[in-house]
Amino acid sequence: MRKLVVSLALTGLVVAVAAAAGSARQAATFKYCTDPTFPPMEYALTSGKIVGFDVDMAVKLAATWGDTASPSKTAFPGLIPALNAKRCDAVISGIFITPDRKKQAGVVSYMHTHRVLIVKAGNPKGIHSPNQLKGKTVAVQAGTKYEEYLKALKAKIGFTLQSYPGDTDAVAQVLLGRADAVLTQDTSFAYQAKKHPGKIAVGFTFAASDQFGIYFRKADSSSIGQQIKDGVAQLRSDGTLVKIATKYKIPVTTVK
Repeated sequence: MRKLVVSLALTGLVVAVAAAAGSARQAATFKYCTDPTFPPMEYALTSGKIVGFDVDMAVKLAATWGDTASPSKTAFPGLIPALNAKRCDAVISGIFITPDRKKQAGVVSYMHTHRVLIVKAGNPKGIHSPNQLKGKTVAVQAGTKYEEYLKALKAKIGFTLQSYPGDTDAVAQVLLGRADAVLTQDTSFAYQAKKHPGKIAVGFTFAASDQFGIYFRKADSSSIGQQIKDGVAQLRSDGTLVKIATKYKIPVTTVK
């Protein structure tokens, strides 16, 4: 009788442990670092809530392997360092795929877009190419590849460069007449043009396309990296990325 009681007790313990493990797995969180200053990819509401294309995508992406997604606000220059310091599982923040970043982390592409020079409506300063920024005032988000490009261009042709914490801050300088142009992405222009109808325009679109990517630690390539790769493929094939792009007025061709 005693053996039977012990056996039943052990069975109950095994079941309890299994149930606890299952419960913990269901509650797992996919934490990603993001800088919510780049609408419509990610931006913060007055309440502090982070929203945008990347936020919606992260939720759907995590769901493909049964997790929930949670954004971790991180300044743009610190995104990759935070990832490699294990403060998050991935970086999703409208961030370009570049050779130098690929040396630091693994990456999966999910969107391709173009850089643009945003100017005032009517393009009063006649900015139709990067070289026509000479002698002008240009605004840009700090810590980005945009800023890196403009610093190199400034050294060649000469202009005043103003750097700001967020993309919206940079665009605001054109709206206020404090800058003649802003270098950013066509996705950002679509958002800002809707928010400020008739006030801004694209002066120049760069021919080469850029790719936004989801970065993960190289050591996690066979685990979370593979889940991200498979998850993005699923969201692309089932039309989820197109639906999210449509919601945020982003051309659906960017996610196909």
